[in-house]
Amino acid sequence: MSELSCDVEAPTLLDAVAQVARDIRLIPGLRAVGVRHDDTVTLAEAAQRYGRSHESLVELSRGQRGSIGFPDPESDPEGTVFYSGREIAEFLRGIGDTVPEAPRELAVADQVLRLAHELESLDVAPGTLRALGLPAA
Repeated sequence: MSELSCDVEAPTLLDAVAQVARDIRLIPGLRAVGVRHDDTVTLAEAAQRYGRSHESLVELSRGQRGSIGFPDPESDPEGTVFYSGREIAEFLRGIGDTVPEAPRELAVADQVLRLAHELESLDVAPGTLRALGLPAA
């Protein structure tokens, strides 16, 4: 298996990644070695990702806050409506919000999982790990 797609309820994005990584380790021979960022989001997910309330994004999407040009949905409006996270981020930057290129938590989780994978294949002394600010394995 090279990729696993999942949807996890957790207090934060980093908590969700940690939960999935821990659960994957319970399966003999499997390890999470990185994180891929999915661009397709609901307005609730975009609100969490970009530091806005869900209600404010709903209002922006309906043109109720005076701003026009909110991205069109990527999906059919029947059922759950999905948007491009990248397009929403560009729109929010255009109206003055500070929005990072990718969620910082996702970049951190990806780097930590890659580091953990690399460290498993090396013989690193516990003192060296501690000196690097890492827990001794």
